[in-house]
Amino acid sequence: MYDPNAAPPPPGAYPPAPYAGWQGAPPPAYRGPMLPPWLSFGGILVLVGGILVLVGFVIALIGNATYATATGANAFQSYLNSMATFDALVGIGIFLAFLGWLFHQMSRHRQMTQGH
Repeated sequence: MYDPNAAPPPPGAYPPAPYAGWQGAPPPAYRGPMLPPWLSFGGILVLVGGILVLVGFVIALIGNATYATATGANAFQSYLNSMATFDALVGIGIFLAFLGWLFHQMSRHRQMTQGH
């Protein structure tokens, strides 16, 4: 408990002196996530974009096979759905791949100008 009538602490007792083990070199500066030198954030985006493009083409292949073997309006709706999915996945995949390429080029340029 706090006693307002208590005597103040002796001079020099507060704050306590730091331990000798705490005095040393400062920690190293933060450099971002540890990635291998050949991989950058842009490279990861290109890989994700490529996977999306591949999945889009596989879905288009399945949709075309379904359309070729089915009959009636259901086949046409299935074909339209696979085309829409293909367009969305391939469009996003190409955009991510391009964005990843830009990020990769910017990071390599920055490394060259900073002397890393």
